Amino acid sequence: MKIGKNIEGSLEEINGFFENRGLRLEDYLEKPETPLKIVWLIVPAALSFVTIISLVLLAPMSAKRLTILFIIGGGFSCWLTASVQIRFKSWLATTVVAIGLLLFLLIAGGFISPKESVDLIKTLKAK
Repeated sequence: MKIGKNIEGSLEEINGFFENRGLRLEDYLEKPETPLKIVWLIVPAALSFVTIISLVLLAPMSAKRLTILFIIGGGFSCWLTASVQIRFKSWLATTVVAIGLLLFLLIAGGFISPKESVDLIKTLKAK
């Protein structure tokens, strides 16, 4: 049996080593992290999609309602972005989702035009 960064040996050797010294093997091993379930990605994605569609279809509305719907969409987008980070642990995926959803919300709400969003993406790529 070899003990170092990793414990190497047969199951009986390892169990015997810990039991003979009055130790519990469970205290020294880390349980693998369970991945975030897919439902935690689907629900905020669907709610973000519904909010974006609502912004497009209900376009002639008061500024107050537009702002409220935009903030709700931003909340769902943050939820989805956080879920993507927890599930995939990738800064690139998180950044793409966050920027993409923000641009979709801004375009759907009429705050920026699609041409302005293309220019914004080009400036982000240049950096």
